[in-house]
Amino acid sequence: MASEENVMATPADVAARDGVTKQAVTKLVRRLVDVHDLPVERDARDRIIRFSLAHYDHYRGEFASSEKIAAAARKDAPSAPSANSSTSRDEALRQEAWLKVGREKLRRQEHIGQLVRADRMREALTVCGREIQSSIARLQNKADDMALAVSREGAHGLRVLLRSIAFELNTEIADRLGAIVEKAAEHDDVLEDEEL
Repeated sequence: MASEENVMATPADVAARDGVTKQAVTKLVRRLVDVHDLPVERDARDRIIRFSLAHYDHYRGEFASSEKIAAAARKDAPSAPSANSSTSRDEALRQEAWLKVGREKLRRQEHIGQLVRADRMREALTVCGREIQSSIARLQNKADDMALAVSREGAHGLRVLLRSIAFELNTEIADRLGAIVEKAAEHDDVLEDEEL
């Protein structure tokens, strides 16, 4: 699920970076996976071991409580310089470059409307599916008309009637889905993060 260009991090790494608990990061990562399909790597027991840092930072910045982010930023996270500074500095610069590319890609996708909220998409598909099922469920009410068409004109009469019924169903479904679209909000509400 994670591409090679994603800089992956563990919850412990991000907790140390942001000065929060590992549990808070893990809770937010699980929520971002559910709501936004955050790219993750999982172990054999399907636990999240690493996740895309660029996606995490982007979604946290967009959908988390700004007060909590500001409070976390005010805390000074301890930073210890590495003994092997040349290699680790090069690696850090490489990861930082990939992070910038990942964040910019997410910003661009969001700007042109390619990103959608997974929770709202699931909800919309459920509502649309129920409307379609409701229309199709009334098809049995046409049984008498179908039997009459078969008795009068045989298979040809039934084909003509079925074409007419299909047109009516398609029109009804299109009208119902159109009404759902008209009632839908133009923009989604901002998600607030419970714990950071």
